[in-house]
Amino acid sequence: MGKVAVALVLTALLSACGSTPDNGQGVTSAINTGDAVKNAQNIHQNWQGKIQSIEHLQLYSPNKYGVVQAHWKKADSIYQSFAGSPETAFKSYSIFSSATYLERFLDEINQAQITLTKLDKLKVKSDRVLAPAIKQMAYLNSLDAARYYRSEYTRLNRFYAKLFNYIDNDDVSDAREEQEEFLERSFSLEIKTVKKIYIAPLETRLRELRRNDVRYYAPLSYSRVETEITDGNRIIDLTPRNFKAIDKKVIEIQFELDHAAHIALEVKGLRDRSKDDYENFILEIENKLLRISRALDNQDLRNQPIRSQAKLITEGVLSARKSNFIQTQPYYADDKNNDTSIEQVTALTKLVEAQKQQIQQLRLEAKPAPSIDESVATQQNGNAELEIPINAAKNAEVEISE
Repeated sequence: MGKVAVALVLTALLSACGSTPDNGQGVTSAINTGDAVKNAQNIHQNWQGKIQSIEHLQLYSPNKYGVVQAHWKKADSIYQSFAGSPETAFKSYSIFSSATYLERFLDEINQAQITLTKLDKLKVKSDRVLAPAIKQMAYLNSLDAARYYRSEYTRLNRFYAKLFNYIDNDDVSDAREEQEEFLERSFSLEIKTVKKIYIAPLETRLRELRRNDVRYYAPLSYSRVETEITDGNRIIDLTPRNFKAIDKKVIEIQFELDHAAHIALEVKGLRDRSKDDYENFILEIENKLLRISRALDNQDLRNQPIRSQAKLITEGVLSARKSNFIQTQPYYADDKNNDTSIEQVTALTKLVEAQKQQIQQLRLEAKPAPSIDESVATQQNGNAELEIPINAAKNAEVEISE
């Protein structure tokens, strides 16, 4: 009751003092009141924007960040009390304190600013000491590591926050020491993430090929894919940020995957053929080469072994391509038809190379049938270049040769 009485007396005295100004003093008081409230409004608006832009500082010191937020929430609550009625700003905030609403508002803002300044200084210090860790964590986030290894990323992130706690407690030496371990662990996660992004999908395709018996029908080609994937993992282990080399290796692996898949289909098709179809199969290949050689220079090379035919056609295409380039180079800027010519020769070259590869890969490891082998030997003048599989159902596999 005593405190209430004292408060009532003080209120009465303040009211008496405030009720007897002359006209000039009243105008001046009103102006000063309006300016003070307007200033508080500007401060409040400024902090509304500021408080939304400092969330990133929470990492540097959750405690200091919480203090800033607490002071701001208190200041905002006080401001709302007099924002709609400016005269309230100069009323006593509490019967237990002589401070006005405006004074308490400014005091809370001041305390928030003091703590925020400490937080900013702490950020500068942490950014300098923990620069490697900050850079590494940003890189992991750019890889979206949390998407691929959520649990490991969560543990690493807690470790990361611990480094800033050391700086907040002024334990710089401990922060530097722990940072080394963090970098080691984060680098390991980086490698795993890059492999997950680039190699894992290819490994999934390889497992699909295995389920489709590609390993059985084309073990050499399947093994080639495994080797390429191993090389891809090795590249990432050594240089996980060399994306030019990684992308190149990914393309090579994809090529080998496609190659193994279609070779398996070819071998499976061979196994379904009867012995009487072997000659027709070879003749189909030879006819394809014949169409290319005649399109190139109207030659019929069927009196040559198939491998020799492919070699002669390739040499002819390369020669024609070189000749065409030399002839058209001086007029390249003026003759638009040259583009078409070069493109046609280039396409033809690719076709020949593809056919040559197919022929080489269709040589099967098996004993030749006597009758078929003799006919092939006769055609090749005693120098057989191609063996026709007899026991294809047991021994059909493509030999990859250069």
